[in-house]
Amino acid sequence: MPLPDETGAAPRLPRRLLLLGLAAQAPDPLAAILAPLAAVRESRATFVEEKELPELERPLLSRGLLAWRAPDRLEKHTIEPVEERFLLEGEVLTIERRGERRQVALDAAPEIRPLVEAVRATLAGDAATLRAHHRVAASGGPARWRIELTPLSPRVRAAVQRIVLEGEGAAILLVETQGRDGRGSMRISPAR
Repeated sequence: MPLPDETGAAPRLPRRLLLLGLAAQAPDPLAAILAPLAAVRESRATFVEEKELPELERPLLSRGLLAWRAPDRLEKHTIEPVEERFLLEGEVLTIERRGERRQVALDAAPEIRPLVEAVRATLAGDAATLRAHHRVAASGGPARWRIELTPLSPRVRAAVQRIVLEGEGAAILLVETQGRDGRGSMRISPAR
């Protein structure tokens, strides 16, 4: 703490030191966004997903159900146009499609982890995991928010350059991905 001068007045701190002090005291927008999400232990929703691919004239449209159970169970069940299920439990991703079932350990497929953690870690309110796999930019507040994720891994970034999540309160309402081969947008409607 600066000592008073001979007049008894405290000396003025340089402006940049004041700004650094204020920035250090500013609340972390990501923490404010993730806190309500972390409090939700289980949720269900429906989704409509569009995937734009350069070789197609119109986007691919799919519909289905999403389910989350803390701390680490996430399920995406596509009902149409083709039924498929992605179930992430702990460190294992199970994929069921056309009567076939395949399991993938996340440690054996490091390019998958940042993509699944973008949603799972957000739902869990886990800022450390988000930051371990992405450069994170958060804006808004608990009422209406946006998180933009850029994968840190060059290998992952070669396929997916950006993931954007938008929501309100404790609900993700939109997940957008921008990849080398096109763009995806999933609109989510939480169950009431």
